[in-house]
Amino acid sequence: MQLALTRGREQLLAEGYEFVALGKKGNSSGAIDVGKHDGRVCYSLNERFDQLLSSSKAEHVIVSAEHFSFFHTPEEIGQVQRLCERYFDRTVVVVYLRRQDRQAVSFKQQAARGCERDRSSSSKLLGHDGGAFPQLTECVRAYYDYSAKLHLWAERFGKDALRVRRFQASDLEGGDIVTDFVALLGTGVELEPCRVNECVSRKEFVLSHRLIELGLDPRQLKKLKPRMQRDETRLKPARNSAEAFYRQFESSNRDLDQHFLPHASGLAFSDDFDGYPEVGNDRLLVEDVADWTVDLLETGLRKPLELRDALLLEPLQALCDEAGVETERGRELLSLRQCLEPTAAVEPEPNRWWERLRGRKRNGR
Repeated sequence: MQLALTRGREQLLAEGYEFVALGKKGNSSGAIDVGKHDGRVCYSLNERFDQLLSSSKAEHVIVSAEHFSFFHTPEEIGQVQRLCERYFDRTVVVVYLRRQDRQAVSFKQQAARGCERDRSSSSKLLGHDGGAFPQLTECVRAYYDYSAKLHLWAERFGKDALRVRRFQASDLEGGDIVTDFVALLGTGVELEPCRVNECVSRKEFVLSHRLIELGLDPRQLKKLKPRMQRDETRLKPARNSAEAFYRQFESSNRDLDQHFLPHASGLAFSDDFDGYPEVGNDRLLVEDVADWTVDLLETGLRKPLELRDALLLEPLQALCDEAGVETERGRELLSLRQCLEPTAAVEPEPNRWWERLRGRKRNGR
């Protein structure tokens, strides 16, 4: 949507709407800093939001930033409200909500695009544990508690100022978010939807997350990225794991349905999980390591065989747990894992003093 609004700036301005943005593609999430301290993710509005609003010239102004969805305290949302009130008589907050399991898979795919832990906002919040869904930390629960956050936005801006939409093609005007948003504006503008595929392949998802979790030097991981991106297999988590993640927010979604986003299910979203397979492919397998070892050897990585052995430990442990250590198969797998442990090694990022001086990324996906 942000890219479509950027390309349609002149059309919008002709109708009295000015689209202002910090990023070239229309994203103003740079106005929100995302940090991490002692394992907790924290968010704050920075001076760029004030600068963005003060630079606007039209009577009606549009700002788009998905990072506003991080805010979940009265203080954070109150700061946004006070700045909007300084420049505008009225503010309308448009919110597009995606069912939690679908949003989590998409957001964790963004974290797999990177090469370094806690470099992106998605990495800071969701981490790099195995599987398509993040661990349910306190911060993750707060992020996916849509209802609690919307109540806070309603308290500061007024419930009448909220336009809560379900991010599902069948529920959107024209079947896409761009047409739906323009319809909310009530103008005669017609913007061409921009189809941007932000998915990563299964290989890039599974391997990137595991290597980041192991602590591989980001420059080493970057060498592997081109080979990962040749893979065309799509990531598909198992149906039961998707539903289990979604059900963690059942109470919140029931309240969301009652106050902001009614649905026939009574839980704000469709409870259809048929789009997921019975058996997922979001976990690293021994077969994967065998197939991908040639990439480790041919891309000039340091200690590629030691890295291979490090990658094997997790799937071998999973097989051992599945078989049970009381079985002969389980004991054999455990013995194999123990054989690999002494040779398993990961080359961490060198601790060079001049590299510590480089600026850390404060925001972004």
